[in-house]
Formats: sequence, structure tokens, C-alpha cells
Amino acid sequence: MKDEYSTKNLQIAAFLYSCKLQFAGTKRINSEIYFSFTPKDKAEELVNNYFQDKALCNPRDLFARLHDLKDLIFSSNSI
Repeated sequence: MKDEYSTKNLQIAAFLYSCKLQFAGTKRINSEIYFSFTPKDKAEELVNNYFQDKALCNPRDLFARLHDLKDLIFSSNSI
């Protein structure tokens, strides 16, 4: 898991997913869900761009991936 980028922020996770990063899965730690993506270096670059207001993405893809991740959280007891 060291080569994966993990976040518990749903919006960041949806952004990374919409940028076509490989979704590596989820992990529940206590009551929080962490989303993991690869490659880690690309994810870190995208997150830096996000916080510097330099990120670009397709809004329809972003909202579709947000919906997908919410479905994953709320429809599965295996997380």
C-alpha cells in the first residue's frame, strides 16, 4: 500500500478518480473510509494542483465519480 495515495476526503477521491487514476480500493479505519489510488506520484501532483487552484477536470466525470464513490460507501457493508 506504500505505492498508493490514500485520502479520506471524498471530494479529493472523486477528483482523482475523475482524472483517470487507478482506483485501488477502500479501507475502513475506525469509522473513516480511506480511498486509495495509483500511481502515487501522479496523485500527489494532482492534489497539489487541486489545492493551488490549478486543477482541471471534466465536471460531468467529477460528479459521476463522486456518485460512484458514494454508492460504494452506502451500498456495501464490506468496506
